[in-house]
Amino acid sequence: MANNIPSALPTSHKYFYFRTVTTLATDDGDVSDGSTIEDATSVILPVSAFKGGQPTSDTAITLYFDPVKRFDDRGANSFKNSDTVVVNTDTNKAKEVLKAILDAAAGKNFNSKGMIVVADDVTETYLEGVASCGAITINIDYA
Repeated sequence: MANNIPSALPTSHKYFYFRTVTTLATDDGDVSDGSTIEDATSVILPVSAFKGGQPTSDTAITLYFDPVKRFDDRGANSFKNSDTVVVNTDTNKAKEVLKAILDAAAGKNFNSKGMIVVADDVTETYLEGVASCGAITINIDYA
C-alpha cells in the first residue's frame, strides 16, 4: 500500500549532519551555558545553507551556514547572523577537509543519499580528514 502522505522534505535536497557528543544519552539538544546562543549537540543543515568555511587553528575549521533562526534588524548597520559548526581535523588538513565537504555536497565520492554525515562523534563516522565534531552554534540573536 502506498503512503499517501506527502514528504515534508524534497528528495532532491541534500543535508549535512553533525553531532558533537559521544553518547546518545547526552544528545539532548542543548549545552546550556547561559549565553545568548544555543550550543546544540546535533544538527542537520541544508547543503544550500552552506556559506563557506575557514581554518581557525591547525586542527579546526569553522563552517558557516545561513541561520536556522534568522535575524536581520534592517537597520543602518544591519547584518544577518550565521550559524557555525566547528569541525576538528587532523593537523594542517583544512584544505583537504574543505575539499571533502564540497565533493560530498557535489555528489563526488558520495552515494546519492540525502544526508551527508560530516562528523558524528557517537558513531565515529567522519568525512575524510575529519577527526571529530566541535561546537555547534545556532545563533538566536546578534551581539
